[in-house]
Amino acid sequence: MQTLKFNTPDKYNTFNGWIPLLLAYLFFFAMACEEGIEPGPQPEDITKEKRERLGNLIHEAILAAPNDFPLLDRSVKGDSVIQNYLQTIYNQATYRIRLDRSSISDNRWDLDRPWQVTVIDDPNRFAFSAPGGYFYISSGFLAGLSKGYEIYYLMAFEAINISEDFLLKSLIREYNISTILSLVDHTDSFSPLALAEIAEFIQKDLIYESSIVREIDELAAQLICETSVFNRFGIIPILDVINFREQWRDTRPSYSDRLEYINSLRIEDCGTVKSTGAYKKFVLENL
Repeated sequence: MQTLKFNTPDKYNTFNGWIPLLLAYLFFFAMACEEGIEPGPQPEDITKEKRERLGNLIHEAILAAPNDFPLLDRSVKGDSVIQNYLQTIYNQATYRIRLDRSSISDNRWDLDRPWQVTVIDDPNRFAFSAPGGYFYISSGFLAGLSKGYEIYYLMAFEAINISEDFLLKSLIREYNISTILSLVDHTDSFSPLALAEIAEFIQKDLIYESSIVREIDELAAQLICETSVFNRFGIIPILDVINFREQWRDTRPSYSDRLEYINSLRIEDCGTVKSTGAYKKFVLENL
């Protein structure tokens, strides 16, 4: 019986000598290919100008869906008084944000573009925001409040939600960056129905983790103290008014030590006023 004889050591040594060269070739080939591929879109590609455009599109979709989003009639005197009062204090709460002095000059909010309040005529209690400064609140939520510092807290909370990328990050997680950029850059390819669905998602299904709510609370308290004479604890009576089945509390869950945490924030010269009587006069008496 003939034994097959392999020159294993010589062949192994020859192949072994090629291994480093082969690995080096594959490495440089992969690097060359990688350099030729453009990176995908990044969150910073959704500039504040694009966020404003996205907000405009969502707002137009809300206006075009009166069955889902019935609005107060501005032609009615009482409704107009409510809207004007809310818009005035929202302008006050958001002016520092709209100045946007801490951002680079080519990526700031448009100071000439107003941030807008819209009241939805709905007995359910909810409030939400859309990119670019849109603040929505239901008439049912307004009726459940009693003092100015409560509505001011809501406005400050939602303004921070818009300005500090919390809302944007949530939309990116749900729809991805490419979809959002396509939406604002190629509006003809999206139907009003799709935009209305995004609005409904923001209102009902965009749920923040309690740790995010805590972070927004800190920034909202600072904003309240810097822009008004109102007390920063406007959230406390709100939590007593709304229950766990209502949308705003469900989508922006509280945390156990909320009062203690807000109280522990080191904010100088914060206001103490809870009510000036204006909320009752301009809102409650006209609902």
